[in-house]
Amino acid sequence: MAIGQAIERMDDRMDAIAAALLLALPTRVVKRSLKHYTEHSAADLAAGVVTLVSAGEGSYNPGLGMVAKEGTHRVLLIGHLKVAEGQDGEDIEAAELDLAEEIKAFVRAGVTGTSLRLDRIEHSRQLENPYGWLVAYIDAGPPRRTTY
Repeated sequence: MAIGQAIERMDDRMDAIAAALLLALPTRVVKRSLKHYTEHSAADLAAGVVTLVSAGEGSYNPGLGMVAKEGTHRVLLIGHLKVAEGQDGEDIEAAELDLAEEIKAFVRAGVTGTSLRLDRIEHSRQLENPYGWLVAYIDAGPPRRTTY
C-alpha cells in the first residue's frame, strides 16, 4: 500500500487514481467520461474499456477539528467488454473475470497519497453476450498507517 502525503481533494484523488490506472492496466482503455457501451469503438471494447467515476463521499471523521475531513470517497471502475460474435457466455464471463483480477491487483498495489479498499465487483452474469460489463466499488480515503 502506498502511503505518501495524503490527497485530500476528491478531484486530485481522481487524477491520481486515473494516472495509476493507466500504468496498471496498459492493455486496457482507461477513460474518465462514462459512455454507453454502444458509443465505444469495436477496438476499444475488444481491449476492454475501464471508466473511472466518482460516486460521492461520506463517513467523515467526527473528531474535534476534523469537520468534513478524512471522508470515504466512493469510486467506481466501470468496465465494458465485447467478445467475438458466436462465443459462449462463459467467454464473456472469462473476459470479465480477467479484468476483475487486474482491478484487484491494482487495488492491492495502491495509489500514493490515498488508501484503496475494494468493496465488491459485480458483473454481467452473461446476460448481454457478446457484451460484458463489470462495476468495481472502491472506497478511497486518507492513507492508513498500519504497523505490523
